[in-house]
Parts: sequence; structure tokens; C-alpha cells
Amino acid sequence: MNICYLDFWPGFESNSNWFNLLFLDYFNGKEINFNAEPQEADIILFSSFGSQHLNWLNSKAIKIFYTGENHRPPHYCDLSFSFDFNTYNGTNLRLPIWYLYINWWNEPNFSHARITPKMLNKKWDPDEVLNRPHFCSIVIGNPVKNRIEVAEALNELNPVHGYGSVFNNYYSGDKIELLQNYKYNICFENTVAEGYTTEKLLEAKVAGCIPLYYGYKGFDFNPYSYINYLNFNDKNSFIEYIKMIEKNKELCYNIINEKLFNELPSLDFIFNFLKKKGIK
Repeated sequence: MNICYLDFWPGFESNSNWFNLLFLDYFNGKEINFNAEPQEADIILFSSFGSQHLNWLNSKAIKIFYTGENHRPPHYCDLSFSFDFNTYNGTNLRLPIWYLYINWWNEPNFSHARITPKMLNKKWDPDEVLNRPHFCSIVIGNPVKNRIEVAEALNELNPVHGYGSVFNNYYSGDKIELLQNYKYNICFENTVAEGYTTEKLLEAKVAGCIPLYYGYKGFDFNPYSYINYLNFNDKNSFIEYIKMIEKNKELCYNIINEKLFNELPSLDFIFNFLKKKGIK
């Protein structure tokens, strides 16, 4: 099996990535070359960070588009993985990017996804969370207005520690370990769109934080396990609710004790999709 990757994000490694582990699992024992040239490929997996794939639209290879952005699949791909619920006549599978932050295979030498399946519904001690050394964190590289406004408003209540390029305070370590020092984490999405859910809420909850979220109110996560900005009329009512639960330990306990997933996810839906499409 020859697989070629084209037009992925800067720093993408063809020798070590989430899709390699997925394909090794799916093809179960087949010898796979993950550095195939496009003209030799059985599968061309391409993304939206370039245009090299356009040179191979007439290739015999199966062309699979992947995006972790809020983009739509191009009409010329054979199959696609995206945030989109639209199946495009059965050719598209919704695969939100938070799946790629989970090391489903417990691969010890895979540093790109540090969250293991056992961590997905870990039960945290509420007293430990409430007594963490710091109040709230925010880790961002995009200064979306409502993120900044909420961070500034909460900072008037208790110190909010900002990380990332927005705050000129880069953190190069394990994000989950960082968040475990905080009671709350502001984990707003860049934008709200149907089906668009990234890794931000997953990381906050896995770290035991009370997630302060802004994003699509869909079925991926248990809605009682976090606080969604979209459930409030405006910033002030959101902040007032945080102030209220700060005075009510029972409400904090309830959120901390709620599992992120009502039903634990798996990779079966991806494997079933590939089988149905005759990828073998």
C-alpha cells in the first residue's frame, strides 16, 4: 500500500502522524509506504495548506481530503474527512479534529497526541480541582474579541494567566500538565459553526478544569460537563454566572463530576466508512 501526503500544515511529518497509526490499524498487517511519490500512490491524502494536489487530479490514486479547519471539502476529491455534517452523497465523513488529539493506540513513541483513551472520562476529585494553585488560564494564538473580553473580565475577579502569542508568553511543554494547575480554562473556539469542535474543550476537561467554552452546541460532548458562553445573553450574564458558582461549591462539584462523554468514542465509525467505500 502506497500512501502520499500532500499540502498538509507546516511541520507535518509523513513518517510520524495520527493518520499513519490509523492506517496501520485499519490495514492490519499490510506493508505501507507512507512516503510514496504521487505517481505511485494508491491513496493521496491531502489538506488545504497548498495546491500540489491539483497536479494529480487525474491520478489513479484514491484522493482523500482532510481538513481540521472550518472548510468545505472540494468537489474533486473522492472522499473527505471534515467538520461538515453534510455527507456529500456519502463521500464525506465528519471527523472533528479533537479525534486527532487522542492516542487511541497507546503508542509510546507518539508525542503528537498525548491524551489516551483512559483519560477521556477520568474522574477528578472536586476538592483537588477547587484547591488548585491558580484560578484560570487561557492558551491562544488568535485574539478573538470575546476571548479577550472574558479573560479581562475574569481577571478582575481573580488572576487569569494567559499563554501563547497573544500574550507573548509561549509555553512549549505538555498543555494538559499546564492546565492541571488551574480551576478554570477559557477554551473558546475561533468561530461557531455547525459541527465545528476542536481540541480545546477536550483538553480542558481531560485536565480536570471547569471548561469555559464558546462553541457549537452539538452532540460530541456532554453539555453539563462545561459552561457554554452561548447559553447566556451576553458577556455580563456569563461572568455573573461564574461569580455565582464561585460561591456555590455544590454547583462546581456538579460540573466537575460530569463526564465529558455520555458514551465513549471510538474509531469504529472511521473504519466502517472506509470499508463501505471499498478502501482495502
